[in-house]
Amino acid sequence: MPKKHLYLDLYENLKRQIIEGQYQSDDKFPSKRALSQHLSVSNTTIEHAYQYLLDEGYIYSKPRSGYFVSDIETLPIINKNNTQTGQKFTTENSYTRKKDFKYAFNVSEIDTEYFPMQQFRKYARDVFDDNQMNLLQHANPDGDWSLRQEIAHYLFNSRGVSCHPEQIIIGSSTEQLINLLTEILNNEQFNIENPSYPPIKQVLDKKQISYLQVPVTKTGIDLSYVNKSQNNITYVTPSHQFPTGYVMNLKKRTQLINWAHQNEARYIIEDDYDSEFRYFGKPIPALQSLDTHDKVIYMSTFSKSLFPSCRIAYLVLPKKLLQQYKNIDNKEGNTVPTHMQKIVANFMKSGSFERHLNKMRKVYKNKLTLITEKLKKYEDQLQIDGALAGMHFTLTIINDLSLEDCLKNAENNNLKITPFSLYDHNASTVKFILGFGGIPYDQLEAHTDALIKTLCK
Repeated sequence: MPKKHLYLDLYENLKRQIIEGQYQSDDKFPSKRALSQHLSVSNTTIEHAYQYLLDEGYIYSKPRSGYFVSDIETLPIINKNNTQTGQKFTTENSYTRKKDFKYAFNVSEIDTEYFPMQQFRKYARDVFDDNQMNLLQHANPDGDWSLRQEIAHYLFNSRGVSCHPEQIIIGSSTEQLINLLTEILNNEQFNIENPSYPPIKQVLDKKQISYLQVPVTKTGIDLSYVNKSQNNITYVTPSHQFPTGYVMNLKKRTQLINWAHQNEARYIIEDDYDSEFRYFGKPIPALQSLDTHDKVIYMSTFSKSLFPSCRIAYLVLPKKLLQQYKNIDNKEGNTVPTHMQKIVANFMKSGSFERHLNKMRKVYKNKLTLITEKLKKYEDQLQIDGALAGMHFTLTIINDLSLEDCLKNAENNNLKITPFSLYDHNASTVKFILGFGGIPYDQLEAHTDALIKTLCK
């Protein structure tokens, strides 16, 4: 493996040894210095490999004692037979949690400074009022009706998605809803983007459902692979592909819908996870709004538009699949607390949600503009992609710095950046995925300066 991927190779090998039982719970791990000398690799390589094991819970540290193997019984289930999907990701994985870095471009953080907490608190008080005792009873497993109504109104007005509230199913996460969809679709085989949003592979691997990984181009998923595939389900993130940030153009959206129309069993899953935030150019309509044959399953979440801990996601089922959903026996119940669903419904009904989105769209656009304007001065060394929408973009390093060089510089500058190779193990370029949403505006310049100092010569 090329040197720039050495830390990933080490991370995978150590993780595999833990999973396969070569270490027992609470076994002491080699010190970074000892392992560095033993393998004749840099301390930086060991540092980053250990950090990923720490972040994913495979090992833990004790002050002044070193590193130890976590409780084997609590480790995540891994499909050992699939080396392509050996890495475990969750929606609350290492790259979304801020560590002890002075500067950090975390991918899944929002700006909490502008959240209308006072208004949200008011709606929380209202739903816990004495006359709301009915909310203490068992909830509708499909989701609170008032929330589903508000989501239907919002989707029609903002994304052109036409649906009845009955078609909307509430869940606690994208993973939960994808898991549900595999049951509705009778475990049909998938086409998924490569690189892709990690939870989709996680669910399919766990359920041992086959899938084809389809390359992503700057205009979206490569349809030549989809057209040749025998798989009937295609999962895409067209509004701001994760992790590349590319936007699927209108022509390809139409072609993908035509693909679905050619066979009764075909469906498109459209994950529109951060479509609220498009900053430049005319908004591109949702795939679902372009479809005339009920072949698009639409899904999204409130993690970016509200806050991650609200744990509310939703999907819009085509009417043809609604009955199949209702016919599933013993399906997993809705795990989102009824009170939280009601709070969000009232927040949306009052118009506060739309006002909040409008404000945050300006906030994030200003942040992105500040960062990219500073980076453009170094366009001979840095290539920016995926900066038209969403809350992350990518930087490709086009000077002669290696990944190891960049990570060592980042460590020296107390900067946390996520290598693109964590999502695409076959990445041939030195590339990083950078989230900017959670960085306070008054700290953006310092963060960007640290980034430039790290990645430029």
